Amino acid sequence: MKKIFLTLALLLVGCNAPLPTPLVVDSTQPAVDESQATQPPAVSGPSLAPVTSLPPGPLTMVALGDSLTQGDGDDSGLGYPGRLLTLVNAARPESTITNLGQSGWNSDALINGDQGLESQLDRAVAELQNAVSQGRGAVAFVWIGSNDLWYLYEYGGDITDEGDAQDAEHFSSNMDLILSRLRGTGAAVFVALLDDQSQRPVAVKGEAFTAVTSTELGRMSVQVQRYNEIISEKAAQYGAVPVDFFNTDIFTNPATLYDDGNHPNQAGYDIISQKWFEALSALLGS
Repeated sequence: MKKIFLTLALLLVGCNAPLPTPLVVDSTQPAVDESQATQPPAVSGPSLAPVTSLPPGPLTMVALGDSLTQGDGDDSGLGYPGRLLTLVNAARPESTITNLGQSGWNSDALINGDQGLESQLDRAVAELQNAVSQGRGAVAFVWIGSNDLWYLYEYGGDITDEGDAQDAEHFSSNMDLILSRLRGTGAAVFVALLDDQSQRPVAVKGEAFTAVTSTELGRMSVQVQRYNEIISEKAAQYGAVPVDFFNTDIFTNPATLYDDGNHPNQAGYDIISQKWFEALSALLGS
């Protein structure tokens, strides 16, 4: 989507994002030349076997995504990455996590960078490659797609079946690139299956993206299932591990939602970090 769309959406959704915390790396980045940041179209690569175990010792972890990764709605400022680091350090002391999440970013922005900030994907690949070269366990957590859907139905004009299909194809190409590059480093990769955000209170009440009609919310509900099919397919191809946030009530239960009806609260992020950790634990050994 065009940059202006991302800017408008940030004003709507991400204006109250918490500041970075000492548990995560400062996300301030230098401006980049967008003409140089654009990636070539993704081409599906060969299948990769999943990582079945991580080397002993501390882990180097990176978290990529949007406001759900940055930690919007969490008054503690930790988000799920800060909580996850605490859980991992109990088993692997001196592990680190870099939270690259940026409120309002979609999969295009994650790949190319946006608003003067560098590509999350480029930063993650560099950090993971460095960790692997040192024999250190390397792990990436990816949670992206929510804003792809918001922008499609808020700014996509007259939505048609053909438009939905083209959007799904574009998302598939982006997931190809994201997962292939991350797994190409040798790191273990975990990727989120998206919740049905058309069911979030903010969507049902029309309080954020006000141009999304009830009909378009119905289309969004179908489209997120297409996205999750793509995520599952690409995860299988590249040896990544899907983590299911679709079959949860985190984003519809008032007990786990922030006041905006869109982001998790502290209780919600507690559950989210546990789900990531449970998936990771299979690779940590006894």
